[in-house]
Amino acid sequence: MGALHERNGCALQGALALLQAVDGVVPVLHANAGCGAALATGRPLPSTVLLEKQVVFGGSSRLREQLKNAVQVHAGTLYGVLAGCVPEVVGDDLPAMLKEAREQRFPAFAVSVPGFGGHGWSGHAAAVRALLENAALAETAADADAADVNLFGLVPGLDPDWQADLDELAALLAEAGLASRRLAGEGAGAWRAAAHSRASLVLSPWGAAAADWLEQAHRVLRVDFGWRPVGSVDAALLLERLGEALALDEAVVAAAAARLQAQQRRALQGAAERGWLAELPERVAIVAPAATAVGLARFVAGTLGLEPTVVVVTDQPPEASRAALEAAAGVPLVHAAGSDEVAAALARAGWDTLLGSALEAPLARAAGVPLVEVAAPLRRPSLVRSHVGVRGALALVEDILAARAAAD
Repeated sequence: MGALHERNGCALQGALALLQAVDGVVPVLHANAGCGAALATGRPLPSTVLLEKQVVFGGSSRLREQLKNAVQVHAGTLYGVLAGCVPEVVGDDLPAMLKEAREQRFPAFAVSVPGFGGHGWSGHAAAVRALLENAALAETAADADAADVNLFGLVPGLDPDWQADLDELAALLAEAGLASRRLAGEGAGAWRAAAHSRASLVLSPWGAAAADWLEQAHRVLRVDFGWRPVGSVDAALLLERLGEALALDEAVVAAAAARLQAQQRRALQGAAERGWLAELPERVAIVAPAATAVGLARFVAGTLGLEPTVVVVTDQPPEASRAALEAAAGVPLVHAAGSDEVAAALARAGWDTLLGSALEAPLARAAGVPLVEVAAPLRRPSLVRSHVGVRGALALVEDILAARAAAD
């Protein structure tokens, strides 16, 4: 596996993680046997299991057979064919196969996500776009409830706390009276209803393509934020941007921001009075995907007064988004594709605490400093923990203090 895929996975993995996170959507893997075995998660995964014969003669007949089997065996409202490296190399005619499937009233669509064509983040973005374009195929009893804002950019599988993060974002928007549509974790009806939302909120570079499509195809307003809001300052900024875009009552938005700021201030004042904040490090290093890294850097520097001595971005965001991300972070960003590059970037800076993934554990151990796991892969369980919003920011402070206490 190349350095780019070491922590980010391949495009097929990112697309599969999304489809498995949407209720009623059944992924059908159109790939070789090795991919099927590598991506097995314990849940049923229909797969064409392409062998040497299909590499030579094409896998269309196997896909036809497997799709029919999947529709008969796996109950779903929508079937997503994920085409990996072999179908792309041999040139399987996916559009023709899907046309045939739809003529038989199979609600199916396809996404071409060969591993050599990108990493998990780009595979996620491709699958989001495909789901939006084909959600109308789903035979659902009713669409989802009305919502104001679609949430795009949090990535199942690669953002390890994505479900808890979406919970926090939903609570944050509710402070200003806005109903959110999280999409990942909901059903096909929610994806079809996304075209009727008032706006799409972009929370990472990997949500931009979906928001663009909805704006162009359905005139759903795109609102760029660009990173995950950590703490009351960014929470207030997010509400302010949504308020301006949606012409919300300024007094309502201001009151929501004030409540969030007061909540954080009370908690941090209490921590300071107990002497806990004196235990925070002076210098931190951050190794995480762009949206996570920027949000963390802004909070630890702007609110906690710590120095981010190096911020390493690991998801290789599109070049067009990098200048805006760096401006938001307020510090230079180092883009690293693999662990060797991450290690080299960290070696050039001094730090007292490392915010990163389990892959950085050997580096933290060698440096004799605590590691706080904020990015995939994790060793800690990920059920309700979030580092988004005010509660997430306070959880981050707890995690930093606990890691430092454990290291003493």
